[in-house]
Amino acid sequence: MSLMNCDEIEQNAKTDCEELESTDRAQKTKALKRMLSWVENCNDDNSTELLAKYFDRLYLHLLKCYHDRFESVRDGAVRLVDAYLERLPPMDFNLLNVLSTLTERMGQSETLEPSEEIRYLYIGQLHLMVRKYAKMGNVGVFRECYNLVVKVLIKAIRDEYPVVQREACTTLVALCSVAETAELRPYTEQLAVALYGMLNHKHAPARISAVAALGRLSLHMDASAESMRRLFGEVSPLLMDPMPLVRREVGTMGVLMLMDLLDRYSFFERILPLVLCCLKDDSPEVRSYIEPLWVKCGKQYYEENEAELSQQEISDLPVDNYPKDVKRPTIGCRGLVQRSLRLLILITRETTDWKDNVRLHALKLLYQFVVHAEAAMTAKFYEIYPDVSHACCDSVAEVSAEAAKVADLMGRLLCYEAWIEHGFDGLQRNARESYLRCFYYMFTASSSACYEHLVRLSTLLRDTEYSHTLKPGFQLHILKLLDTILNKSLEVTATHEELQELYLNVYIVGIKVMALGYSLTSDNSGLNVGQMVIERIAQLQNVTLGQLHEHFFPMALGDVQNLDAALEDNAEPVLLLDGLINICHLRRSYLQSLIERVKIVFEHCSASAQIRIFSSLSMAALHWSSTVISADGKPDMPSMMKPFVTEIVEPYLTWKAGASSESMRSLAMATLCALAQSAPEDVLQVLPSLVKHMPSLLEDRNSNTRNYAIKTVPYFRGLTVEELKPLAYAAMQRMDDPSAGIRSMAALAVGKLSPTFKGESEEEIQHQHEVWDTFIKRAMDLMILYHESPEKDIKKAVELSLESLAINHPDAWTERCQRAMDLSQQKDELVKLYEKLSINKVALQHKSIPA
Repeated sequence: MSLMNCDEIEQNAKTDCEELESTDRAQKTKALKRMLSWVENCNDDNSTELLAKYFDRLYLHLLKCYHDRFESVRDGAVRLVDAYLERLPPMDFNLLNVLSTLTERMGQSETLEPSEEIRYLYIGQLHLMVRKYAKMGNVGVFRECYNLVVKVLIKAIRDEYPVVQREACTTLVALCSVAETAELRPYTEQLAVALYGMLNHKHAPARISAVAALGRLSLHMDASAESMRRLFGEVSPLLMDPMPLVRREVGTMGVLMLMDLLDRYSFFERILPLVLCCLKDDSPEVRSYIEPLWVKCGKQYYEENEAELSQQEISDLPVDNYPKDVKRPTIGCRGLVQRSLRLLILITRETTDWKDNVRLHALKLLYQFVVHAEAAMTAKFYEIYPDVSHACCDSVAEVSAEAAKVADLMGRLLCYEAWIEHGFDGLQRNARESYLRCFYYMFTASSSACYEHLVRLSTLLRDTEYSHTLKPGFQLHILKLLDTILNKSLEVTATHEELQELYLNVYIVGIKVMALGYSLTSDNSGLNVGQMVIERIAQLQNVTLGQLHEHFFPMALGDVQNLDAALEDNAEPVLLLDGLINICHLRRSYLQSLIERVKIVFEHCSASAQIRIFSSLSMAALHWSSTVISADGKPDMPSMMKPFVTEIVEPYLTWKAGASSESMRSLAMATLCALAQSAPEDVLQVLPSLVKHMPSLLEDRNSNTRNYAIKTVPYFRGLTVEELKPLAYAAMQRMDDPSAGIRSMAALAVGKLSPTFKGESEEEIQHQHEVWDTFIKRAMDLMILYHESPEKDIKKAVELSLESLAINHPDAWTERCQRAMDLSQQKDELVKLYEKLSINKVALQHKSIPA
């Protein structure tokens, strides 16, 4: 082909031009394909001159084809020009002609080219020319036609076709790589504005391309103009993009600016978030890609500031208590962040944003700042403490968990002696769950502590604003903080008396918080933590849990105040007293003080509060035998039970009008029943004085009262016949009770009653026996009657009771069975019962009943 003479070239070119001027679409398309094939086959070095000669003769006709009405012709013309440009050396003349044509087709305000595919070819051709000139190390005549290039690029960036947009971004990246900043800068703002529209594109690849283009374009932007600040505002939201590759590209953009931006030192505060957020990204792919690039940034910064950082490196000792799962950044990376601490205020401000993802993103960024700033950030703690505290109580679990990580890290890396005073000041001024949570995470993570701080903290927590809180989350973290205090108490230097004071404070706070938590909620998480704290105190004191309550509980009970008011059952003092009774029960050392406070409740508080406290007392009474212990370790003598029953229980056993009085009477009976069941021997000292109340209680209209009363009846022992007789007949009448359970218990109770026969003469004692035998016979008659009942429970109870009576009164049993035989219609069943229970085995006489 190189041997072709000028005439042949002229003739062939003329033929090709005539074909391109034809109106026949098929002919032009065929000619373009033929010429494209010929150009593509011209690959040897000697063909360049020939191709240049042909292109000089054909380019006007080819560029005219860009305006052809047939898409296939435009397509062929663009591809043929691409082939020529690919093989020809870059020439300013060719560039100007092609660019002018592309601008006519792509750079107008209206869209002249209807085909998306052709528009893609146009922008691809522009990209080709940029690449060709980049190989030369300069942009040549591009300097003179940036306005044309920018028009084409802006139109392509705003194209509706995503592939065209992405190709335009790629072209812009290539252009920025070779352009002179001074020449491109006048066009950067309008290009950036066009790219901002792509940042919200629904396709992730389009967003990635836009960020990449903005990254390169930013290197040429005017740092003193508003456009730079807008750039960061537009790109930053993409750090929360759902696609990891988009977030990675934002991080890459930040690295590029940290490395190559001329005025980067002025914009470190705005650039760093783009990179640091990627270091805490959820995607391992993003983190692994950005981390080595971040190390390179730190290395460059170290080299640029070696004189300063080398001195700092000498004293750069390992940090105690550094997180095990965190790799410590290099000194260059840390230096980058430490000079940008002013940004912390902006970051923490975003932790209160109304959007969940913004708050989470801000906390992750703050975490990275703490990792890199370390102790240098201590001076900023007072400013960020409120916002971090607020984030620790965020309603979104993921956000609060991230805030907890930040607080934990601050406790480890910040200077303890400096931040602890600010921490205490925050707790004193703001008795809120948020501040306490943040302080808890920091204090627990810190490796330093002293006895004075532990006592100061325990005393602060004892204040009613903390220990009397009714918020479950607040209570849980108070208990966790108490556990931390106990842990740190093992490491401090203090005397035995000082530790006693500390443990007393911890006990009082813990037991009060547990008490309120017990009264408020059924969730046991806080109670479990509190129980662990109390058990640890007992272990440290080398005493049992009961002995610990005996020694320390009276001081806690002293904090129960303001009961002398018309309080409802949900009032804080009532809830506190209720919880203390349920958790610690009744013990000798504080029983009298507890009685006084209960009496105040019964005198002043509302009916619901009285019922709540009495209900707890009845439950605590079940543990009387194991909790009310004398100093020598023997079971409590009646001296403690008597005042308790006399002052608390007995006044409410008598009948009074009103629904609340009925409930109180029922609870008083329940408490007496619990005492009898728990301490059956000790209760004998108080029951004789209460026997006068029992008949009316056994006939009470409230079934619960009757139930507890009949359960208590068997514990009335050692009474004379005269004292026991009213109780015995009242109990026997309960065998007719509407409640089946009470009927069964009544049958069992009657069989267990046994009086004491005392008198001054034999006649008097004999009279008592006759009176009691009369009761026994009437009871046997009734029980024999109930034995015929179809109810299995009552039948079984009657059988057990009759067995006991038959053993103690065999003659009466035979007599009553004989009497029942004479009247009964079911003689066989009665005979079986008699033979089963009788001891003397006297045969029953069958008598016929007269008609």
